[in-house]
Amino acid sequence: MEHLERRILEVLQQHQGKPHAITVAELQREVLAATRQIRAAIAKLVTEHRIPIASTVHPPYGFYLITSAAEAKECLAQYWSRVEEVAKRAKVLADVVKEQFGVETQLELTFEPPAGEPPA
Repeated sequence: MEHLERRILEVLQQHQGKPHAITVAELQREVLAATRQIRAAIAKLVTEHRIPIASTVHPPYGFYLITSAAEAKECLAQYWSRVEEVAKRAKVLADVVKEQFGVETQLELTFEPPAGEPPA
């Protein structure tokens, strides 16, 4: 685990559960890193280190460690909704590109585990 990831995890230990979410701006002050770096580190904490970190788009905004099944379900519903919206946009764009430029693309989604980890 990299230094920034460890530092973010240390901070998130104090932000367990949705009511205690920490905003990106607050995380920036705590870990002295840019928003993009923080988001990338959190993504790695979830995907590579399997830390259950959620984000919320409703107050209180921010990131937190998931502490209940209800929080997990809410976070996953939000993520799958985003996936669905992006997939819809990609489908329409693929259709437009095929119509206007004759370029056909095939949908390929891979949900491979990170390198070195066994499949789920």
